[in-house]
Amino acid sequence: MDADDNSPEIKEAFLVHKSGCLICYANYKGEDNQDFDIVAGMLTAIQSFVKDTFGAGQWSLKRLEFEDRNLLIELGDHIYLAVIYEGKADVKIQSKCERTVDIVQEKFWQQCHNWTGDMDEWAGASDIIKGLFVPEEEDEWADDRKRCELCGSIIEDSELTACIVCGYDISMFI
Repeated sequence: MDADDNSPEIKEAFLVHKSGCLICYANYKGEDNQDFDIVAGMLTAIQSFVKDTFGAGQWSLKRLEFEDRNLLIELGDHIYLAVIYEGKADVKIQSKCERTVDIVQEKFWQQCHNWTGDMDEWAGASDIIKGLFVPEEEDEWADDRKRCELCGSIIEDSELTACIVCGYDISMFI
């Protein structure tokens, strides 16, 4: 990140079920060779601690600030997204995280409501989470290309009738 540029840059993302089970992890380098189940459990435990200690609602912790990194937590009904980022939070990062949670809940609504613990049921969730790492510049450059109305993914193949990332049926709106 440029020293003069204080815009937020997402470094890591954790998609977690409210039970504390990690659904998927992604980072800006594209590596997923580490085990982050413990981190997901810790984040869930912190949420429970805040609720029990402060009498807050089911989900109340939204941000943590560290020396050079920050944690933003976007809550859904049955899942939450935790992102570690550098820079100062702004409306764009909050909106991007909200949209990502909405997309996951829309595509995986059955898995969200009827948690079985079978991680194979969440195939494709990591592709949605990886969308958090698309730089703003690339996103703006791609505006003239055909995009999925639900998740914003670029539709490269004009013959497709459903988005390959979120499964949204685009044929109804072409």
